[in-house]
Amino acid sequence: MKDKARVLIAGVLLVILAGCLIWKSCTLQKEQTVLPPLDYSESTVTASNVYETAATHTDDSQPETEIVSVAVGSEEYQPSASEPWITRSRAEDIAERVRELHRQLPDFVGWLYMADSDIDYPVVQGTDNEYYLSHAPDGSYYRQGTLFLDYRCNRDLTSGTNIIFGHNMQQGMFGDIRSFRNAEAFDGHRYGWFFTPDNVYRIDFFALSIVSAYDVLYDVPADLNGWYDRILETAEFRRDAVISDKMIALSTCASDFRNARALFVGDLIKMDKEEDYIFLEE
Repeated sequence: MKDKARVLIAGVLLVILAGCLIWKSCTLQKEQTVLPPLDYSESTVTASNVYETAATHTDDSQPETEIVSVAVGSEEYQPSASEPWITRSRAEDIAERVRELHRQLPDFVGWLYMADSDIDYPVVQGTDNEYYLSHAPDGSYYRQGTLFLDYRCNRDLTSGTNIIFGHNMQQGMFGDIRSFRNAEAFDGHRYGWFFTPDNVYRIDFFALSIVSAYDVLYDVPADLNGWYDRILETAEFRRDAVISDKMIALSTCASDFRNARALFVGDLIKMDKEEDYIFLEE
């Protein structure tokens, strides 16, 4: 009887071990399938290469950045994030990407760009604020996620208050917002750009707030004046601003306290004419 019991126990253990090996194999195979590599190549934008960006990195210390610029005399000049201009070549490059992605991706909203930073990405909008935390713009699983507009805001940016979410990463996404948390860096990052299929917007950043993920600021759309007052109340850094009829915030995680969030906030100003935002040679 004891021998039979030993044989039975050994058989059960072998079955359990085999099951574990099969489960592990399937899990590894699934991970390889659902975690596609991020393609930062400079080829033509396609739905499978929607993360093409002008701010790629080859190592942790030296960013390899594609600079699109215009000639000024014998030098090339690219407006910084402290200047309210963008070069024609840069604007045309972004507009081309927007046209392609708008044609290919049903959730596409626009392209967010800020000089002197890694912020150079497509923005989408889902049916909730969870899906694109771990999906690429084309809907494939991607653990680094995609920048996305709050699902309650109007996709055409007609809401008075708008929030774009992105992960706080060591490199890329909204990780650079960490570096804006000192007076010099904050002062040097005044302007960003948001290109949609129909319009070009300049973002005039005026505040960086640290709040809870459950703060009333996340109840958007909201009353513009009340939202603005709350931003100033929670601002770690701020500057004078002429408030327009639309504001936008870039939201990412912060480490100040449990569920802390950083909001980099600005006016969203529609550019009606090219001469209002295209840098011209003097």
